[in-house]
Order: sequence, then C-alpha cells, then structure tokens
Amino acid sequence: MFLNKSILLGGCVAALMALSSCDNKQRNQQIREEAQREIFQKKLSEKALKEQITIEDNKVHGLVSKINQKEELSEFELQIKELDIDECLVNKGVFTVFAPINEAFEDKNLDILDNESVNYNKAEAKTALKYHLVKNKWTTEKLTSEIINSGGSLELTTQNGSSIQAELDKSAIILNDNYGNSARIITSDISPSNGSLFIIDNVLRAD
Repeated sequence: MFLNKSILLGGCVAALMALSSCDNKQRNQQIREEAQREIFQKKLSEKALKEQITIEDNKVHGLVSKINQKEELSEFELQIKELDIDECLVNKGVFTVFAPINEAFEDKNLDILDNESVNYNKAEAKTALKYHLVKNKWTTEKLTSEIINSGGSLELTTQNGSSIQAELDKSAIILNDNYGNSARIITSDISPSNGSLFIIDNVLRAD
C-alpha cells in the first residue's frame, strides 16, 4: 500500500512538474512573441519617422522646391501642380526630372497639355508630363558615361512606362522621344534632396 501511494505521489509530482514546465514554455513563448511585436512596432515607428523627415526635407529642399525657384520653369511648375505630379515628386522617392522651359509650351501642337483646348484630357496630360520623369538620380557625368558605354544611345525608362533615348552631340546631351522630336539639356546637375533636375529646351512627346 505504501509503495502504491509513493508511486501515486511520484506520478502526481511528475505530472505537476510537467504542467509547470508546459506553463513555463507557454509563458516564455508569450514573452518572446510580445518582445518580437514590440521590436516590430518600434521598427515601423522608426521607419515612419524617417519617411516623414524625408518628406519634410523634400518639401524644402527637393525637386518641387528647386523647380519653383526657376523662373524659366514657371509653366512646368503650373503643369505639375495642376496634374498632382508635385505630390509624387515629394512623397514617392528619388527622380530625375527633365523640365522644359516656358517657351517650349508655346508649341501649338501641344493640345494635350493645354487645359483650354477642347481636346484636353487630364489623365492624358498627366501621362504626357510623366514622360519627363525618370526613376533614380542621374547626373551629367553618369549619363555621359552610360551613353558611351551603350554605344552612343542610352534608353531611359520614364514614369509613364515609355522610354526616351539619350545621345551625345559633342559635349551636349540630347534627349529623343519616340516621335522624332529632340530636346537639348541646357542646364544640368541641379541637385535637390531627392534626385536631379535638368532643364531642357523642348517638350518631349510620349507614346
């Protein structure tokens, strides 16, 4: 009888120890999961803070700010605001912008960008203007080097999904659209906080 009680008692103790061990494992697992959640939330908060700081910096020192400072780009400035492209240039990353001068918009064949024209369509106008935006930062030195390395013609993918061809004319960089029109870079290496700004002498036509 005593032996049976000892065995029973031992079994109970072992069961209690097993339950306690199981509870400890569960608690430890919960602690680990809570710690991981806190770390994840902290990383998200830090990322959100960094993104907000970047956006605020871009508002003051970014592409839109640099465009606003150039009198010869006042028409381009109006266009990007009208088509909400300015928000993209502040919030959506790093871009290279090829901005046409005011005189370039006087072309009578640019109905697509003339909001007083009966043929004006805002969505089409936005697509046409995004043809002047390229993702990432390009400099004159980088463009020249890549044009040479590409055999004299470099294809740049634009933000409307099409492409332009960059070529060299002596020391100048020429941009060619898919309609046979060309634009010469007349001011280069303006360096905002979120990319590059080039001033060109013509409006490029998108597909």
